[in-house]
Amino acid sequence: MHILSYPAKIETPTAVALGYFDGVHTAHNKILTCAAENSSNLVPVVFTFSEMAKSASGCLTTNKEKHRLFEKTGIEILVSADFSSLCSKSAEEFVREVLLDNLSAKAVYCGYNYRFGKGASADVSTLKALCEKEGIDVFVTEEITEDGTAVSSSAIKALLQRGEVLKASQLLGRSYSLSGEIVHGNALGRTISTPTLNIRVSEDKLLPRFGVYAALVNLGNSTFKAVANIGMKPTVGSDVPTVEAYLISESGDFYGEEATLFLQDFIRDERKFESLEELKAQIRIDTEKAEAILHDIEL
Repeated sequence: MHILSYPAKIETPTAVALGYFDGVHTAHNKILTCAAENSSNLVPVVFTFSEMAKSASGCLTTNKEKHRLFEKTGIEILVSADFSSLCSKSAEEFVREVLLDNLSAKAVYCGYNYRFGKGASADVSTLKALCEKEGIDVFVTEEITEDGTAVSSSAIKALLQRGEVLKASQLLGRSYSLSGEIVHGNALGRTISTPTLNIRVSEDKLLPRFGVYAALVNLGNSTFKAVANIGMKPTVGSDVPTVEAYLISESGDFYGEEATLFLQDFIRDERKFESLEELKAQIRIDTEKAEAILHDIEL
C-alpha cells in the first residue's frame, strides 16, 4: 500500500473510502472492502486524517495499526491529511478540491453517519447531491449491528472500559490488541518465579478496564498463551498504567522486541495483596483460569 500525504494528487481514477476509521471495525471494513472491490476497476484509495482531537479515553488503533488493517482490505493507496488543513473547508470545497481535483474520485464510499465540511455541517445527502454534479457515484453502507448493538467506535470503547473484551472483539471483527516494545520493568516477577514482559504501549492507545486477562502474545513469528495485567499494580505500586504479560509455557530474554497482546477474556479486577506470597498464589489461580479460557485455541 502506498502512503501519501494530502495534498498529493492522484491522476488515475479512484474509488475513495472516506472516514477516520478509528478501530477499523466490522462496519469500517464493509466500507473499505466495498471500495477495494469496486466493480469499475478503479484504484481503491482511503482518505483519512492523520489525527483528530485526542480522546480522553484514547484511540482504538494507532496509525501504524490502522495502516496495516487498511492494507488487509485491499486498499492500494492511503492519503492522510492533517485535520487542521481541511476543517475550515466548506462541503462544496471538499468535494471539488479534495475528491475531484486531488483524488480523481469516480466513486466514494462512506458510512450512513458520515459528516464533512466546516463544522461537520454536511451529511451523506449533501455528499450525494454535490458528487452527482461532478459525476461521482456515492455508495453508503447502512448501520451494522451485532447481537442488537450498533457497531461503532464509541460502543467498542464503552465495552472495553467495562472489560467486555469478547463483545468488543465481535464488533471489531478481531481481538483487541496492545502493541509495543518490551522494556525493562522492576523485575519483581522474577523474584516470585513469574517473569513478565513489560510492553511499552503508545500513550494514545485506549487501555481497557484495569485488571487481569487471558491473552495471546505475538512475538515475531510465534504466538504464546499468557496472563496479562493492565493497570497500576496496586500491590507494589506504579505511577503510570502498565501493560505486562506472563507467558504460561515460555520464558526468555525478549527485551527490545516488539510484542502484540491480544486480549481474549477478562479474569478479574486489580487488587492489592498483603504480601508477595499472596500475590504469587493468586497468579497461580489466574494462570489456571487463563489456561481454561485458552484451552481450545491452537497456536
